[in-house]
Amino acid sequence: MDNRRERELVLAPNEYAYVLDTTKGHINCYVGPNKTSLAQTDQPVVFNSGSKRFEPAVLEDAVRLFATAPANWYIALKNPARDRVHPNPGVASVAPELLVGLKHNVPGPAAFALWPGQMARVIEGHRLRADEYLYVRIYDAGAAAEAGWRALGLADDHAEQPPRFAVGQGYVIKGTDTRFYIPPTGVEVVPEDGGNFVRAAVRLERLEYCVLVGHDGQRRTIRGEAIVFPGPDERFVVREGRRKFEAIELSETTGLHVKVTAPYTEADGTARREGEELFITGSGVIYFPRDAHAIIRQGGRALHQAVAIPRGEGRYVLSRHTGEVALKRGPAMFLPDPRHEVIIRRVLDDRECALLFPGNPDARAFGRADGRRPAAEPKPGRKSRGEGGSGAPLAVVRPAFEGPRTITLDTRYAGAVRVDVRAGFAVQVVDQSGARRVEQGPTALLLGYDEMLQPLTLSTGTPKSDARRLETAYLQTTGNKVGDRLLLVTRDQVRAELTLAYRVDFDGPPERWFAVEDYVKLLCDHAGSMIKARARKLDVVALQGDLTPVVRDLILGPRGEGGERPGLGFSENGMRVYDVEVLALEIVDEAVRALLDEAQLDAMQQALAVGAREAEVARRQRLEDAERALDRALDETAALRAGIAAEQARRGHTEATAERERRLALARMEAEQDRLELEAELALRARRLAAEEAEDAARLESRRAKQALDLEALAARVEGAVRAAQAFDPHVVHAVNRLGDQQLAAALAENFGELAAVEGRGLLETARKFLDFVPASLMPQLREPG
Repeated sequence: MDNRRERELVLAPNEYAYVLDTTKGHINCYVGPNKTSLAQTDQPVVFNSGSKRFEPAVLEDAVRLFATAPANWYIALKNPARDRVHPNPGVASVAPELLVGLKHNVPGPAAFALWPGQMARVIEGHRLRADEYLYVRIYDAGAAAEAGWRALGLADDHAEQPPRFAVGQGYVIKGTDTRFYIPPTGVEVVPEDGGNFVRAAVRLERLEYCVLVGHDGQRRTIRGEAIVFPGPDERFVVREGRRKFEAIELSETTGLHVKVTAPYTEADGTARREGEELFITGSGVIYFPRDAHAIIRQGGRALHQAVAIPRGEGRYVLSRHTGEVALKRGPAMFLPDPRHEVIIRRVLDDRECALLFPGNPDARAFGRADGRRPAAEPKPGRKSRGEGGSGAPLAVVRPAFEGPRTITLDTRYAGAVRVDVRAGFAVQVVDQSGARRVEQGPTALLLGYDEMLQPLTLSTGTPKSDARRLETAYLQTTGNKVGDRLLLVTRDQVRAELTLAYRVDFDGPPERWFAVEDYVKLLCDHAGSMIKARARKLDVVALQGDLTPVVRDLILGPRGEGGERPGLGFSENGMRVYDVEVLALEIVDEAVRALLDEAQLDAMQQALAVGAREAEVARRQRLEDAERALDRALDETAALRAGIAAEQARRGHTEATAERERRLALARMEAEQDRLELEAELALRARRLAAEEAEDAARLESRRAKQALDLEALAARVEGAVRAAQAFDPHVVHAVNRLGDQQLAAALAENFGELAAVEGRGLLETARKFLDFVPASLMPQLREPG
């Protein structure tokens, strides 16, 4: 009993189900109200619209509701029946022939069951406001043509000619033309990406604009006030979620960089070509983008702002065309033309920061950070028009009081490198090309982008040493004081430390001041070597007594007529020591220092004794020097005489050698002349012999030609005689032949005998060279004997 109930199909009104007859493959559509007991071969099924297949289902799941569309709704039915009929209520029906692949829009109110294989979607009718629109597409041109202008939401009398549709063609139905729309068969409404059918147009206020771009890339810019609907093949340009934008107000300190994307002509007749770049600026200029303009943004910003350059500061400006970096000095509000100029910043490393700004840790920290600073946080305030999307006023939180706008110019590190040179100092500026110049203080110096200060590395410490050097770019040219400590060794091997200070200034051409990188080492080494050399010539007593005069006379020179000392000058870099301060002399060895006072008396006595002995030695030395001078004079006289004799002998030998060489050269010349004459005579003889040989050959050739002619004539006479003799008696013929052979032999001997003798051959061989036939009867006569 329960099994029988499970096979009963009960359908209420507005319900239907599909049942498959597994024996025949037919699918029946049962429409309520209906009650049916299913056979064992009946299988409830449902239609899967995704896979387009019928799938088995339990009886409860196989029941479906009618496709129902109330008024102002419509049903998009796929695969309609050929005669547009629907299943009848209360009965089971077999599906008729379906128009598979076609769609049919059924406006409400309507409710019906679906045939097996049909699909339906119930859609609410589209209500439009004035600033809304629909995008529709033609999928059946014939069905849409039957609806006429109503397919586009227009009245039938919209135009005299009916519309011409094509499959896939799109149209925009504006809310200003139609407030309610249900598409007829052949037309479908295309939803947005979010699934909404109704789309919002753009409402533009004054000083606002929007940009539309077509599928072919054509741009169209529309200014407010207006409600903008896109074309079927157009879309709105969206930036940061916004479709409308405010016009750009320009001033003398702001500008726009645009590129011309299509040729056009300005109102004043100026022709613009494609690819040309423009920089638009000026006071009171309001810019609306043109269809032929593309704004070139910089760092995401379209508007270029001027840079404030205070007095005494500057900015580096790079030329895009030449690559040169110029220095723009303040005071100025500088607005670079981005087509030709760009502002650059110079980053200094630690060494350069320490060189230019000694004792300034902020400059070094800024250089290490590469000058990057966090971007300023945007201040709270009113959003720009169009960001809200609905046009309603936005809630703005305002402070209780807002003072006047105030800006802070912190250009210490953003602008050109500035160096302050104090009075009494100088710096040398060097650029990448090697050009140099010296700037003397007091002055405020702005360095070019490729300029840098020439560093000096100075020895430090007391005594001065190059183990730890001070690097600086500032040269003190006046009032410079250099202190040093020297270790002196006197003539009596007493070591003492001398502390002194040099007063230095620089004069002469400023270009020489920086020629020496470490002028302190140059000064201390040179002056110290002079003082140490003088100390070695003095004993400690003399050094202690006359230390200051000795050092000043040595370094500064003796006093002139005016009482002034010339000082110690250095031609290398124009440095001059104009004063020396002797501060202290200290004996290094304490024991020596203690015994020095006790030994002074003995030293004085010994000095007297030594002086007397030195006087005696000097007297004896002078006497010995006189005797040695006399001996040297005698030796020099003898050597001079010997030299003169040797020179005379050398001259005689040289003259004899020259005479022999002259005679030998003369003999060589005569032999060479004889050889040349002999060669000339031999050449003359050779030419004569060649001429004679040529003449003999020509004569022989002539005789050969003559003999050949004679032989040919003789052979012709013989041949004629032979033919004539053939007509006679054989005996007569034989006698005649005999006589002819004798005559021929005589002629051959006469004509070829001499030629055979010359060539050294027999007469027979010589004759055969010129005659094609020699009679056999002549062979015994012409054969040579032996």
